[in-house]
Amino acid sequence: MTHHPRLRDPRLRGGPIAIAIALTLASPALAEVKIGFQAPLTGPAATDGVSAKTAAQMAAEKVNAGGGVLGQKIELVTYDDQARTDEAVFTANKLVGQDAVQFAVSGSYSASGRAAAPIFQKAGVPFISAYGVHPDITRSGNYAFRGVHLGPPQGRAAAKFVGDNLGLRRVSIVTMDNDYGQATVEGFKSAVDQFGIKVLGEYSYSLKDRQFGSIVASVKRDNPDAIYVTGYFFTAAPLVSQLRSAGIRAPIVGSQAFDAEKLLEIAGPAVEGVYIVGGLDRDRDMPELKDYLAEFQKRAGYAGENVGATVYSAIRLMADAITSAGTLDQAKVRDALAATHNFPHLAGELVSFNALREINMPMNVNVVKDGKFHHHAWIDDLKLLAPPTE
Repeated sequence: MTHHPRLRDPRLRGGPIAIAIALTLASPALAEVKIGFQAPLTGPAATDGVSAKTAAQMAAEKVNAGGGVLGQKIELVTYDDQARTDEAVFTANKLVGQDAVQFAVSGSYSASGRAAAPIFQKAGVPFISAYGVHPDITRSGNYAFRGVHLGPPQGRAAAKFVGDNLGLRRVSIVTMDNDYGQATVEGFKSAVDQFGIKVLGEYSYSLKDRQFGSIVASVKRDNPDAIYVTGYFFTAAPLVSQLRSAGIRAPIVGSQAFDAEKLLEIAGPAVEGVYIVGGLDRDRDMPELKDYLAEFQKRAGYAGENVGATVYSAIRLMADAITSAGTLDQAKVRDALAATHNFPHLAGELVSFNALREINMPMNVNVVKDGKFHHHAWIDDLKLLAPPTE
């Protein structure tokens, strides 16, 4: 945060020079539009949090280099929420009460977003959850928006991909027992009949699990045509490795949070051929995406991924809404966000927000090939992907 010295400068006590200096220091060109930002910078989710913070800073710098918003720079006021609900509540209250932020973006997981959203709603602070996927986030009220497909549409897209694109029917499900995993797998199960899928077995695990012997044994007994897995890269890597070590060769279809370079680093050749529904299309012919990926690599020392891309786009989207509103009035910025059409999101063209402030946007499917993420297919049935409206 920039602190101007006007209260300590003796020249500001009076007189024409003092008045001129004071006016210069308080000019709109030097003012800052504060955007609160939460991310898990420490704890088990820190890898995603650091990516999120790097991407948020890149987006803020991009906006400011282009003149800022309404002639003012944007300033990120960042706190570590550790991906914990108590820390999300604590830091959201600090952002609203202590820092008086005008707008907010969450670069954290669903549980944190669910905890923080009601606080921003009560304060009338427009809020975007960049990649938290639980439905309750936007149900907090009309100031809460989401910049990513929520869990159920991700799951339905995965069912379509397994049934239609891969033409496979007998499926085992392995899901993380948290908001993200449960919301996503419920979407998958809601669509299995539509795509002729038979669920052979469903197995769950916790965020802390890294040994999956009993699950692997159960999946092997199922002998499925495909395995659908929800979870984050740090659980996906050991799980996929253990499935492959057990001789299970069925195609593995993973959820969006597989999309991290650490997955490739940790699991190595074991993830070759794994599909990720909802990951970032790095092969897309979009100049801003190409610039983002090059700059992220330079700053972070590893390749850009979906978490960072959604956070970058959320900051850019908020700035775009402020500019479109032509004012810092929070209700009018909220209305400008709701009216967004065809925004160039790094993960795909954001067609619109629905009545519950959920995105309408096609979904990319990646495959790991030669140790890298590559575009494999688009799921562009917006009716199938339609988020809830109430």
